[in-house]
Amino acid sequence: MSTQNLKALSRLGALISEGYPFAALQAKIKNQRVDLIAPQGAHSAVVAAITEFRKSAKLSPVQLIVVATGREGEDLAAALHDLEPDSEILEFPSWETLPHERLSPSPETVGRRLKVLHRLGDIEALGEKITHPVYVIASVRAVLQPVVEGLAKFPPLKLERGKDYLLFELSLKLVELAYHRVDMVTKRGEFAARGGILDIFPTTAEHAMRLEFFGDELDEIRQFSVADQRSIEGKVDEIEIYPAREIIITPSVASRAREMVHEFPNISTMLAKLAEGIPVDGMESLAPVLVDKLVPFTDYLPKHALVTLLSPEKSAARAASLVETNEEFLHAAWDAATEGASAPIDLSTGGFVELSQFKDALDGRAMFTVSQFGADDDSLVNLGLFEIPNFKGLDTTATEWLEDQVKNGQQIILVAEGHGTVERLQELMNAASIKAEVAQGSLRKGFTAPDSQLIVLTEAEFYGKSSAYVSPQVRKLAAKRGQAVDPLSLKSGDYVVHETHGIGRFVELVQRTSGVGKLQSQREYLLIEYAPSKRGYPGDTLFVPTDQLDLLTRYVGGEAPVLSKMGGTDWARAKGNARKAIRKIAIDLVKLYSARMKSRGYAFGPDTEWQHELEEAFSFVETPDQLTTIDEVKRDMEREIPMDRLLAGDVGYGKTEVAVRAAFKAIQDGKQVAMLVPTTLLVRQHTDTFEARYAGFPVNVRSLSRFQTAKEVKETLAGLADGSIDMVIGTHRLLSESVKFKQLGLIIIDEEQRFGVEHKEKLKEMKTNVDILSMSATPIPRTLEMAITGIREMSTLATPPEERHPILTFIGAYSEKQVAAAIRRELIREGQVFFVHNRVSSIEAVAHQLAELVPEARIAVAHGQMSEVALEQVVVDFWERKFDVLVSTTIIETGIDIPNANTLIIDRAENFGLSQLHQIRGRVGRSRERAYAYFFYAPDKPLTETAHDRLATIAQNNELGGGMQIAMKDLEIRGAGNLLGGEQSGHIAGVGFDLYLRMIGEAVADFKGEKIEAPAELKLELPVDAHIPSTYVDSERLRLEAYHKLSAASGELGTRAQLDGILAELEDRYGKAPDPVKNLIAVTELRQQANRLGLKDFNILGLQVKLQPVTLDEAAQVKLTRLFPGAKYLQSAKTLMVPAPRDQNFEPMRDKEIIDWAWAFLSRVFAVAPDQNNEQAGTK
Repeated sequence: MSTQNLKALSRLGALISEGYPFAALQAKIKNQRVDLIAPQGAHSAVVAAITEFRKSAKLSPVQLIVVATGREGEDLAAALHDLEPDSEILEFPSWETLPHERLSPSPETVGRRLKVLHRLGDIEALGEKITHPVYVIASVRAVLQPVVEGLAKFPPLKLERGKDYLLFELSLKLVELAYHRVDMVTKRGEFAARGGILDIFPTTAEHAMRLEFFGDELDEIRQFSVADQRSIEGKVDEIEIYPAREIIITPSVASRAREMVHEFPNISTMLAKLAEGIPVDGMESLAPVLVDKLVPFTDYLPKHALVTLLSPEKSAARAASLVETNEEFLHAAWDAATEGASAPIDLSTGGFVELSQFKDALDGRAMFTVSQFGADDDSLVNLGLFEIPNFKGLDTTATEWLEDQVKNGQQIILVAEGHGTVERLQELMNAASIKAEVAQGSLRKGFTAPDSQLIVLTEAEFYGKSSAYVSPQVRKLAAKRGQAVDPLSLKSGDYVVHETHGIGRFVELVQRTSGVGKLQSQREYLLIEYAPSKRGYPGDTLFVPTDQLDLLTRYVGGEAPVLSKMGGTDWARAKGNARKAIRKIAIDLVKLYSARMKSRGYAFGPDTEWQHELEEAFSFVETPDQLTTIDEVKRDMEREIPMDRLLAGDVGYGKTEVAVRAAFKAIQDGKQVAMLVPTTLLVRQHTDTFEARYAGFPVNVRSLSRFQTAKEVKETLAGLADGSIDMVIGTHRLLSESVKFKQLGLIIIDEEQRFGVEHKEKLKEMKTNVDILSMSATPIPRTLEMAITGIREMSTLATPPEERHPILTFIGAYSEKQVAAAIRRELIREGQVFFVHNRVSSIEAVAHQLAELVPEARIAVAHGQMSEVALEQVVVDFWERKFDVLVSTTIIETGIDIPNANTLIIDRAENFGLSQLHQIRGRVGRSRERAYAYFFYAPDKPLTETAHDRLATIAQNNELGGGMQIAMKDLEIRGAGNLLGGEQSGHIAGVGFDLYLRMIGEAVADFKGEKIEAPAELKLELPVDAHIPSTYVDSERLRLEAYHKLSAASGELGTRAQLDGILAELEDRYGKAPDPVKNLIAVTELRQQANRLGLKDFNILGLQVKLQPVTLDEAAQVKLTRLFPGAKYLQSAKTLMVPAPRDQNFEPMRDKEIIDWAWAFLSRVFAVAPDQNNEQAGTK
């Protein structure tokens, strides 16, 4: 931000305080209570002015600012950051949960809260020495909730580089701080210890931290990214670790829990854990009876701080509803828990206090309020500030209004967030010859100050729509996607498919020693169990060496498959049949593909300045997948071959942003973009999104659907034909004859799975030579849309956006108390609720019942028997927040995106299918708020076994992106038959889904004439200790993952660089690699070479070295016999035998020596062998 901009904004406080009304405020600055009147846009400037006056009156520079909601707090913090660059801003968040809920707030929230409380303690201790302004910003909800006393006394755990710590003690300490021990760190509040490395994700840190110890000395601290577990550049010298829970289990807390165990049998398990010092989920709700004392938040404030309450009327209303809802939860959650207890449990002290009690607890501190309205009496100070007029309803435009104001001698400051927008506004002002300062900063609303002759205007007010810009300095870094860590998690009992032997059952990972005496070596194997060869005998077992992992895939297909017999013909027959069917598919696919490759489209130019500007203005952090996908899409657009890309990603994973950028790129080259969506609601939503993202750019976006009037439709069609409209978003209306484009350059299809064949045919006519981007979120991930086979390119978005919480899922019998409490909790957050009831006959009755339970909620009903127009109207009204609760049938499972609806209640959940439950649950949790899903079953009927399984699965997979797991589970529960139609389903069940895909890929490549890397069945036996010791990586699933990466790199196309990358990653994640791991890398490199040479068997165990197949003519045989005395060559078997090598002491060689010998041996043999082998060895 340039210094001139900073000056313009930081002078704002001084500029307005020059006006006459502010003199009245300055006169009263030492009063205990002052009530001010100012519009919302001026709040930050008023707060800054108050600080300025207090400073000159030598009063404490600390201010607690109470706002109505958390969002307002964030906006205020951003504005103050620009107005007062040298101030310290502490944001104190509220819990996402209510004090009496049996759920814990997230570790991030707890960490941020504790950090603020500690800092306040420090400020109190420093007293007079603090001279810079300190702003503590908190929502009403955060200040009304009592806090455990004395939290500031527990200092955070500080770890510094170069000091000594005992790793064992550190682990215990972290558990005490309520960190959760895991084998791989993925979210805040977790840690993993292995060898001399400790991974922690502190609750307040941006990235996870990796601590490397040398003995007891903390040698190095690095940050690492949780997506691919690799370190990020840059060293850290010390870290502070704040607890992940607000109750620290001290001995006194534990003893209280121990005393209560017998009194309250229903919550005894929770109490028993606490008594042993183990933190449990939801323990915060017991705070009132466990800790010594709960105190109001103001107890932590420095003595002479000022409390400023913004919008007191709004805050009072929120405070009242918070108190009420929390009472309900107290009864809904705890009445049942304390049944049968000998004494009632009194938790009421933990709830929200009334606003009046908060004011009483200020303990002599001064309090100012800033209201937007008030009567003109002497007790109120009216600051004489006014809102900016809304130009939409007026005849004048913003520019004309500004011209008039300049003539009247007003000084104008325009504020915009994006650097590019600032420059564009400056150009506009110069063009209209208006003298105005344009500053870069984040103000949500502007104001006018007639007394100071000043007007502050934001870009939102100037353009009439808000931009979604977020300043670049706060954006977290997303790295381009490395190999994301996805452990091939095999559990004992999982079905796997082995390419040569068929379907077996995985038992365990085992270490075996082979060879005798000096030649002993250790390796790890996967133990797979097959069908017995004779009836009544135990099953056959197969040991698969870990370097052949690429021959194994997990089985996804029918219910429980039949295990194959080893060496039987059944497997070969199943594979053969599948191959035959696949050849047919492959021929059709290749025809399609080659036609596409021959057609010529338009090659778009490289990115423009505006493109970068649009991308910088994205208000979230791109996920690594998003960055990769956006790059792929742009690369496709810049090629001449028309793009045809399928973009798959779980619900809400940022597919729209990819579309926004692709469309903008096309428009930059003067082309038009058409976006096809299945429902009118989506037309509305996408149009809003695109308009907001393109605000301030000269881009014309229109929509086409039933909600447009005939006149609007006519204008849109005319604009498309003459090229004045850049982008149109519509339903299948777009496909009708009447729609003509001047220059169509890109078609985007959203929710592709919902368009039928005839729509796609229609599209094909439109789209010869036009780029196409299709998006789909079907949870059956690889809609075998043949993308996998390279007929269409495919990108997947698999990482959830930052700041998204998993959905809290509650499963239980239907109870009216729970339902009422859940709805009220959502209403407090100003959110909305989906209530799913799948019987049209009784839906009205249910809505009526809810209206009685929660009279203040506005309730709407939606079901499939309503007319389509009426149904759309209800959904659009719900989206525009005209209702609080939508009672509907499962009609909502398809693509409705209402970010404000974050509670879902499903009645009779036992009657729903699994993917249906997941799809419906995907409707909530789209924003940064914590989402809740309640699945209720009928209390009077027992659950069937499948219903129980389904509900259990959905409860386990509440992590983000659970779509994939659930889809897989669903495939198992229902079978994969409905993916591809009847004839293929049999083959898929026969060979398993993954192998089927691989076979299709091979068949297609075969027709295209490409060489594809098939997993080689090379037997490589060397006297080398090559494995990953469990002392180095102790978790079985992480060891499997490492073997999997090595196995994938062991083919003929693998390179040494790939292996170095894998070794670097292992050393980064687990510390210095021991010898067996280095040997494993060396052996893998040898495998690559053996695969290039087309070897099937290379064995150096025992007295002979065996190599096969090798083709040698007589001259070569003679030559080799000279080089290796005692060599034998079997012509028929193409096998070469050579005596095993020995070292100087005539001992057998092993480990590094034997690997070096093997390289030399191969180069000699294949140097004398005739050409046919040399062709294969072309790389050497």
